[in-house]
Amino acid sequence: MASNEHNSLPNDQLHNPKDFSTASNNTVLTKNNAGNISWQDDRLRTTQFVRVSGFMSKSATNEFAPTYSGNSTHTFDTVVTNPTADAQEAVAHAQLFCTRGGYVNNFSGFLAITSSRSVEIRLYKGTPTDESSSGFALTQLGATVTETGEGNTTPNLFATGSLSSSSTFAANDVLIVTLKPTAASSTVVRLNSTIEVVYTE
Repeated sequence: MASNEHNSLPNDQLHNPKDFSTASNNTVLTKNNAGNISWQDDRLRTTQFVRVSGFMSKSATNEFAPTYSGNSTHTFDTVVTNPTADAQEAVAHAQLFCTRGGYVNNFSGFLAITSSRSVEIRLYKGTPTDESSSGFALTQLGATVTETGEGNTTPNLFATGSLSSSSTFAANDVLIVTLKPTAASSTVVRLNSTIEVVYTE
């Protein structure tokens, strides 16, 4: 057996993998579909998918967020204020507490809405301050989506526009999704959606 096996070499004699010097940052070495070595974007390690689902039944034109969080089905039952005025409500509203900085790459899903009723969907970020009673301001990420219902039997698919690597958030930010009826008429909504976040820190 050879006396200079690779796993016995000291660190200063080891070399980087093939094409390491030309590979982009934040990529990983893989074997592609053609069976060749390839450096690919390491999005799987840095991407998180957050499910946002819930139910709303309102006859008002306020923006509503969930009463409870926890990545499960909740009732969009609490009026969102900006800046947030109640820490208890802000904690309940938040769909995600961001542990690292990054950006929102996608927010899309589908709804079932009362016939002819329109609903606006928004995504916000906010930064709570530790042990502060001051409300924190909300900043909208991406465009407002408006969907008009066609009844219980017909879903509406939506995708939020204007989301990209510029739709950033920082560590300790929270993400909040709101639903807003456009008329003060009985509006029932069932929502199931996903926020795709990409961490850059």
